[in-house]
Amino acid sequence: MPPKDPKGFILVIDDDPLLRKTLKKILEKEGFMVDLATDGYEGIRKAKSGFFHLVLCDIRMPGLDGLMTLEHIRKFQDRAGAGASGFIVITAYDSPDSRQQAFRLGVSDFMMKPFDLEAFLASIRSQAAEALKRTPLDEVQDLNRRLERLLALEKQPPTTLG
Repeated sequence: MPPKDPKGFILVIDDDPLLRKTLKKILEKEGFMVDLATDGYEGIRKAKSGFFHLVLCDIRMPGLDGLMTLEHIRKFQDRAGAGASGFIVITAYDSPDSRQQAFRLGVSDFMMKPFDLEAFLASIRSQAAEALKRTPLDEVQDLNRRLERLLALEKQPPTTLG
């Protein structure tokens, strides 16, 4: 059952079904509203259709990798004026290049799998608190209405001038 007064909205993008299910359960128990995406493309669609305080994303996924996914989400949010999600990378693969690229994209934490649950939750709580200061829950409804209008405009066929 979703929390009555959520501590924030979180999108988890990961191709591992067990990890997605586990993170959803843990984060909902902490009082967050959680949505899941199985890959980068689905994650982008969900981020375009609703605001999330935090986006947790794996780096290595089939199709579109996590850093490209986060870049698409960030650019869309900037262009649309639709708030700014906090980004956390969760990955089993680390490299100096991926860390550099992640932090250039505005990633606030880079967590290695398997991660310590308490350290993970401490990061989520901290990042969510900051994100809620930037975008309080009552502003999320306004952002979601703006996103709805933008998506409706994108779906309309172009008009021709005669």
